[in-house]
Parts: sequence; C-alpha cells; structure tokens
Amino acid sequence: MTKRMVYYESQKVLLILAELLCVAAAGYGVFRMIWYAIQYILSTFGSATLTNLVDGLPEKAAFAGRYLRMLITDLTGAEAISRLLRWSLFFGVSFGSLKLARYGMQQLEQSFRQLYMPEILEQTFSELSYEAKRRPAVEEDLCDMGLLNSSDRYYTANRLEGIYRGCWVASQEIICGGVYSDDYTSHKIKVRGQWLTVRLNVDFTSTVILESRGTANRFSHQGLSSSMVELEPDHVQFAQRFLCYSDSPEEFQKLLTVEMAEKLLSMLELYPDLCVFFRRGCVNFLIRRRSFNRRWEPFCPFCYPQLKREVHRLYGPLMDFTDMLLE
Repeated sequence: MTKRMVYYESQKVLLILAELLCVAAAGYGVFRMIWYAIQYILSTFGSATLTNLVDGLPEKAAFAGRYLRMLITDLTGAEAISRLLRWSLFFGVSFGSLKLARYGMQQLEQSFRQLYMPEILEQTFSELSYEAKRRPAVEEDLCDMGLLNSSDRYYTANRLEGIYRGCWVASQEIICGGVYSDDYTSHKIKVRGQWLTVRLNVDFTSTVILESRGTANRFSHQGLSSSMVELEPDHVQFAQRFLCYSDSPEEFQKLLTVEMAEKLLSMLELYPDLCVFFRRGCVNFLIRRRSFNRRWEPFCPFCYPQLKREVHRLYGPLMDFTDMLLE
C-alpha cells in the first residue's frame, strides 16, 4: 500500500464499521419489533387471564411457565402498537443507513479502480481507456444480432479498450434481465458475464453465432429464424458441443475451419459456458460468470497486489482468447 492509498483504506475502514453498526442496530430493531408484536397479541387476552393460565400449568411445564411470565407485561394494546411502530421506524432508518453505507463502499471501490487500475493495465495494454462505473450499454451488439429484445435492461461495467499484441481488444462485464413491458418488471437474469471483443485483420460481413449447448445465457432465437439458419459443422466433436447459426453458409465454412474448431474446443476446458460471435471483422466471446457483485474482501487492503488479482480476473480471459486467435 502506498501513501496515496491510505485515504481509500481509512474510508473503507470507517464504512465497514458503519455497516457493522447498522447491522447490529437493524437486528436489535427486529428483536424489539417481535417483542412488541407479541405484547400486542398477549394484550388481547389480558395480563390477569394469562397469569392465571400460567399458574395453572402442571408441574412438568413449570420450566416453560417461567419464560411465559417474562412475556406478561401491563402494556395495553395501544401502547404495544405505538412502540411497535416506533421500533419499525428505527429498523427502517437502520436498514436505510446500511444501504447507504453499501452504496458508499461500492462508489469508493469504483473510484479506487478508476484511479489506479490504468497503472496496472498499462503493463499489458497500450492506448487503453478504462471505465469502472456501471452504466447503460451504448453499443448493444446482442440486440443488433436479434439475440435480445431492444427493450431488455442492459448494463455494463469495468469497460476496457486497448491494444494487445497489435490487435484492438475490448472487454466489459454485462448483465441483462428480462423485460415484459415498457417498465422493468422482472429480476430474472437472461444474460450475464464477460463480453470480449478482438478485432481481426480479416474482412467478413456476415454473422456467425456459435452457442455452447446448455449455456446458462438465455438467448431468444425467434429473431434468428428470418435471417439465419442453423448449420451443421463438419467437425463431429464441435457439433456435439456447439449450436451454429449463420446468415451465410459460405462465410461459415470459411471462418469455422478445423483449426479454429480445435482451438475453441480447447478453450472449453477453461471456460465451459462459452458463446462465440463472428461479426463485422471482430470475434466476440461471451463467458458466463457473475457480474457487478464482485466485492473485495473486507479485510483485504486497497493495494497493488489486490489490483493485479482483479486485473487477472477481469481481463485474463481477454488475453487468453487473443493469444488463441494469434497462435
């Protein structure tokens, strides 16, 4: 850790303490809410009636009777409701403060990445641009290909563009949920993972889609039926692992050579949930993985080794696939 990082580390420690305090306060609020809810229920029977009921318990149930007596108070129903509402408000404030602390932690991590990540990335990539913040997607390639509806919610984060081994490459985390009306009405995740792009010095205008069988990314193929056809590759093992679509069978045969099929099959060992898209002179790879919710360990300091591990997690696949194409 450098002196420049002390500010971020001190802010993180304060936010962690604030989160722990909010969790403790919210938990205590829940306890008091349950307590006064029980008091309200018991107030409908009357304390005298309950006392007589507890005193009339058999001797074998005396152990339970001692705990029941702890619940009997002289609170009226109105008093119990008033205190229940008061502690409900306390819980709401505590929970809201916890959400604010979590938001503050996320903003701190994004700010830290935005400031220091380029220093690590420059060791591998040149002419790079980096953006850590989550934002709506600008170029919705999956929508253009007909794999997602344009009304689907589509966000990206940790966006990188740069030059690697003489090729223009890009990477971003993406997440997309199902939308069934003009408003966002479903939290079901249709597509998520890492969207990788490598621009090749090969001119092809058609679209070729290679989708691994059983992928967790749920694409809608209704938009493909009018413009693309499902093709059967000559490579038997590849046909068993991938579904293949294209709007040009000739371009498909030219792009999916035996050598390319072998390379993609070898990459399945590292990235089993993989989809490949040849489009407009670029090869795009979509790897199914968790997005946007990667949080660094609370007790791990903001430091360069941690950044290097994060760079390897985020952009290691981009280098792997680029190296594969350039071999």
